[in-house]
Amino acid sequence: MHPLIARFIDLPAAILALEKADTESTLDSEEAALIAASTAFPKARAAVLKARGAKSPSAEAQQQLIVLATRAATLRIQIDPMLGPRVTSAKAALQGEGATEAEADALIAQAVLEEAFGYAEDPEVFDAEYLAETLDSLAYLSRVTQESVDDWLEKFARGGAEGDRALRLKVAEVLLESAWSEGPQPITPEHLDDAVEQLADTVAESEFGKAAQTLSQFLGFLTELHVVGSERKARLEQVLKSATARGAESEDDQSADVGEDE
Repeated sequence: MHPLIARFIDLPAAILALEKADTESTLDSEEAALIAASTAFPKARAAVLKARGAKSPSAEAQQQLIVLATRAATLRIQIDPMLGPRVTSAKAALQGEGATEAEADALIAQAVLEEAFGYAEDPEVFDAEYLAETLDSLAYLSRVTQESVDDWLEKFARGGAEGDRALRLKVAEVLLESAWSEGPQPITPEHLDDAVEQLADTVAESEFGKAAQTLSQFLGFLTELHVVGSERKARLEQVLKSATARGAESEDDQSADVGEDE
């Protein structure tokens, strides 16, 4: 988690910084970033300040606090020696392919948010290398078209044994539908969980294990195309391992229930 998010995810700390801007002229760099974000997102600022003194902040206040902290952290990484040039390159690539500046900023903020909350990692550790990898992938994702997706699907389907082609195509289509239904973006654990659930519901029980293996192979295929980074692939494979283990346990429970009924 970026240090700025860790600092201002605490509601009293965020409110104190927002109020300080109204009474003091001297702000530290993180406070200044939070104020800049609050100016760009007045709705979020209002929701956070409305929670002043509340014993139990509303879900809306907490959600908007995350928006402010994430956007402030996104501003900070733009001047980071390692991450800043990657932000510039990602924005240029996204806008070069037709994204608006707001859309490009939203994708970059999403990457910052995912690094902070997307995995069961130590929240006190900021994984700048992982965020850098994600930012690098945005340039490749920006160039993905329907034609390239169709070509990838065909190539992946034909990359296995002839008898497995239908399953390979289905697995690839399910994952991309889960992840890219609203346009190419970094594949997340939520996308992968959704794909696993869909496959569990639509493939034969005897084929589920092979489908899970094929998902892993497709992640490797996408890594070769640079739309999935190597560290993201490793993390997603851990998620896949857990998800398929849960699926196997569920199948065992259902089989036991059937046995008892008989």
